[in-house]
Amino acid sequence: MINDPRARESQLPTWAKILFSILFAAFLVGGLFSGYLFYTTVKEVVAYVQIPALPNLPGPAPQPNPRPSEGEVSPQTPQVEEKAEMPSMPTWDRKGRVNILLLGIDQRECEGSPWRTDTMIVVTVDPESKTAGVLSIPRDLWVDIPGFEPGRINTAHFLGDAYNYPGGGPALAKKTVQRNLGVPIHYYVRINFDGFRRIVDALGGITVEVEKPIRDDRYPDEHCGYMSIYIPKGVQHMDGETALQYARSRHGSSDFDRARRQQKVLFAIRDRALSLNLLPKLPQLLKTMGDTVQTDLQPREILALAQIGVQIQPEDIKSAVIDETMTVEWITPKGADVLIPLREKMEPLINELFFAPSPSASE
Repeated sequence: MINDPRARESQLPTWAKILFSILFAAFLVGGLFSGYLFYTTVKEVVAYVQIPALPNLPGPAPQPNPRPSEGEVSPQTPQVEEKAEMPSMPTWDRKGRVNILLLGIDQRECEGSPWRTDTMIVVTVDPESKTAGVLSIPRDLWVDIPGFEPGRINTAHFLGDAYNYPGGGPALAKKTVQRNLGVPIHYYVRINFDGFRRIVDALGGITVEVEKPIRDDRYPDEHCGYMSIYIPKGVQHMDGETALQYARSRHGSSDFDRARRQQKVLFAIRDRALSLNLLPKLPQLLKTMGDTVQTDLQPREILALAQIGVQIQPEDIKSAVIDETMTVEWITPKGADVLIPLREKMEPLINELFFAPSPSASE
């Protein structure tokens, strides 16, 4: 019997699971959203969640204060504020690299479920060498999908949900990426576009340098039609909707350029998060996020990995895209434009990101 990872339970309430998912997703996609801010923010939330109110315990009966004589001042009992002991943070005790699949889904109500993935990124963390990597996968990559006919890699999530694959769309997406990249995928974090917009807006927007203007007259709108968008060249401060448009638009450029823009946006989210004190914003994040983020990582696993992230230096994070040098354009018999992976070209990149030790670890 195959266990459904979505059935995994924890002792934390739903809002706490959502919060951990949001924070850890931000840590992952930015590659560096860890450090002291992340550690202390999560630690304070853990303290709030895990420490229950103390029950009424029997103790010595309270002694009445003696009534002061006329002209005397009543003595003030000193108030000693007791500080609750912070719970210990869990540690990551497993050996080997941890690979996490980030899924951005096009969850528009007008299309109905199930949904395809518009964004697929693999984040890899090596707890021993304290290195990390970020690899973007083009959605038109033509691959083998376990249990189904070959298709675009972004249809794996759709098929998993549509045909009740054990674990649903995320599980089949994980298995498909694992088979075609040759690396194990241990976990996933899934977010829909509404959640992405809300995160950016809750952070007060992000700043991105747009290398060339973006004009798209066929950008998909919320009603399954099209709209025109224009983003000028230069440094732009973007709200959630503009950031999503910048990350999603592919007309006038290639899917590879789109993947690079997505990584720029994710790193901009990291930079913005690092510049803020997130604690005052947590209620707003919790209120607005709803069920837009899902993960099979448990809270203890998230916290343990976050502590590893504290130790990862910027120079030990690599980012890459499976691009035009590793693929060939092809038209299927049904007329679909897809990308055939050149595995001999992809292999050096995959080895570098997922298997090679970092320079700092080999010193």
